[in-house]
Amino acid sequence: MNNSFKQIIVCTLISLSAFDLYAADSDVLEITAEQWAIPRHGERIIKMPAMKKLVKLWHNDPTQVIEISYPGGENGEIWLTELIDWLIALGIASDSIKTTVGSGSKDIIKLTVPVAGGIVK
Repeated sequence: MNNSFKQIIVCTLISLSAFDLYAADSDVLEITAEQWAIPRHGERIIKMPAMKKLVKLWHNDPTQVIEISYPGGENGEIWLTELIDWLIALGIASDSIKTTVGSGSKDIIKLTVPVAGGIVK
């Protein structure tokens, strides 16, 4: 192999490694409309796997910002508002929540929490 080819391979491997590190820097959790459609109260909300994990991740480091991607439209706005109300009721500071329209699906909300050291299981 010549040196140019080796350099290309090394650069490619470094780029892929950097991508893997970036991907490990956050957890992406999802709540489907079907999961959210159950009658909601505190006990049920905190038992939802995504909510349980989200609250745990945030309470481990309250300086983190929770990013919520939600479906657009009136239904998406209503869902988002209710979700934020529940997060605040579960002890998450309102200034730790950032929202963006466009979860990629009309029936999914995506919650992202940066995690130092990778995804927490």
